[in-house]
Amino acid sequence: MKRTAAFFTVMMLLAGITSVFSSCSDKDDEPSLPAAEYVAGTYTGDMTCSVMGNESVFEDLTFNVDATDDATVDITLPSFGNPPMQVPQINVSDVKVSGSDGTYTLATTEFSGTTDSGRAVSGTIEGSYADQVLTIRFNLQYGAMPMPMICTFSAPKKRHP
Repeated sequence: MKRTAAFFTVMMLLAGITSVFSSCSDKDDEPSLPAAEYVAGTYTGDMTCSVMGNESVFEDLTFNVDATDDATVDITLPSFGNPPMQVPQINVSDVKVSGSDGTYTLATTEFSGTTDSGRAVSGTIEGSYADQVLTIRFNLQYGAMPMPMICTFSAPKKRHP
């Protein structure tokens, strides 16, 4: 009987220790951020664009992502290319963000407008954020171009000192 009582006591201690260690987590101490705030930031890297199968790489571009509420961001696409074919900076508003635990999706969003020089601009944008890397894909119809530019950008979030 003593053996059974000792065995039962040891098992209860082990179960208690296991529950204490399994309930401790570093994530409990970190504040939870809304999806849009998690993705918001500055990203600098290279972008690849293709038009009718011809590919170009634009280096060292900076994309800005600003949270406008808990689940929505505005994305600033930087100017790229060289005159006379230079594409101006484009602001895309109201991109919905969803996800959790460091993995987020930027919903496909249509945009359109007119540049300062009067050229029409339209397209779609979508993306993802995982492992602190933002990936954006957008199709851009710019001015009188007969075919869209299909662009992809991927870069880690820029750290502030």
